[in-house]
Order: sequence, then C-alpha cells, then structure tokens
Amino acid sequence: MRSKMKNFTNRRYLDALEDRVLLFDGAMGTNLDRQNLTSEHFGGEKTAGCNDYLVITYPQAVEKVHRSFLEVGSDVIETDSFRANRLTLSEFGLGEQVSEINHAAASLARRLADEYSTPEKPRFVAGSMGPSGKLISTEDPEMSDISFDALADIFKEQAAALIEGGVDLLLIETSQDILEVKAVITGIHSAFEETGQVLPIQAQVTLDTTGRMLLGTDIAAALAVLEGMGIDVIGLNCSTGPDYMREPIR
Repeated sequence: MRSKMKNFTNRRYLDALEDRVLLFDGAMGTNLDRQNLTSEHFGGEKTAGCNDYLVITYPQAVEKVHRSFLEVGSDVIETDSFRANRLTLSEFGLGEQVSEINHAAASLARRLADEYSTPEKPRFVAGSMGPSGKLISTEDPEMSDISFDALADIFKEQAAALIEGGVDLLLIETSQDILEVKAVITGIHSAFEETGQVLPIQAQVTLDTTGRMLLGTDIAAALAVLEGMGIDVIGLNCSTGPDYMREPIR
C-alpha cells in the first residue's frame, strides 16, 4: 500500500514497486556466519559476534554478501544494521557509535547498489531496523523498562544515520511488539524532520503459526495500527516461513 499524501524526497522505490515485483536479498547474518569470521574480524573479543560492527572492522565480509545477492539479480539489498540501535549495540560497548555504524552500513550498500544499477534495472537500498530487544507492551519489568518516548528517540538516531548514508527506504523488520513498531515509526518521522528527507517506510511483522505476533496481536489489528500511521508498505518476515504466511496475507 502506498501513501498518496506524503511529500517524498525519494520515491523511486515505490514507483518501481508499482511497476513490477521487486526481489529482496536474503539473510545477512547466515551468510556472514558462512565466512567463518574470527574475533579479529570483529575488532576483538569484546565485539565478536556483532555483525553490524563489521561495516567498520571488516567491511569486505559485508560487501561479499551484498555482491552475492546483486550478482543473482536482487533488486533491493538491506543494510547490515539489523541490530544497530543504541540498546543492542550497547551490549557490545558500542552504544556511542550508532551513527557511525549505521552511516557506514548505508554508504556501503549504496555504493554497491549504484554500481550494479542500470537504467533498465535500478537497485535499491533498504535501511534495516530490527527490534530493540525490549517488549514494552509486556508486563515483564525487565523487558518493558523503557518509555515509549525513549524508544522512539533510540530509533530516530538510527534512522537519521541510515537516511544520511543514502538509503532509499526504511525497513522495520522482524517486529514482535506492535507498540514498539509505533515507537519506531515515531522515531523515523522525527528523523525525517531532522534530516529534511522523507522516504518510504516498510514495516514487516513476525507472526506465529496462529497468525499472531509474539504478544498476541493478530494481523488484522496490526494492519489497522500500521495503516493509521501512514506506512507505505506492509509485509511479513521471519518465524514460520511462507507456508503459514498465506492466510494472514490473504
């Protein structure tokens, strides 16, 4: 679905999506794992396993994954920034490098997408924004110990860096808490104001085999919330796989 009223500064992705089916890339993490990277590639033991940090410490690994998908015809590649928000990066002591990491991830993907683009087949960059690790809708005191506004600010910081790095759209993915999705969208809109750029927003929730998000929100309720917040594209990813996605999509 597409917002008609937004004053986009870059709407190329939506225009292409209206014209044809666009093929996204595949998993970043899985393909990085296959490269048998050592702690040295990640910048040391403290940051070992932080795939997002590879855009700084060993971007060749990330570039290899991007190229592998572009070579076989992917129209859209996602930045290596799925867990690159302040909360998750702080687990590795990288909380102060949010902007640097996200900007580097976007710039790397942008350079490669442009390299493979042709007038007949332009390539696009989606700024990947995964969950914070919190579930603010739950009553669990450890998982919900952050305010909505604080969470929105965290995602604003990430979104602004991705925008400035050159992405074509912002992709909220693997979402399990609809309230967090609202916080991400709020943060993105704040980033639009800060950067002076307005890009498409694509939100993808994750459902279980019953068609509900982790905290019980069904797809109809999620759709109503997202439509009300002006999302441009809504989708599903992760968890059950395509077999169980047919009915929710229908």
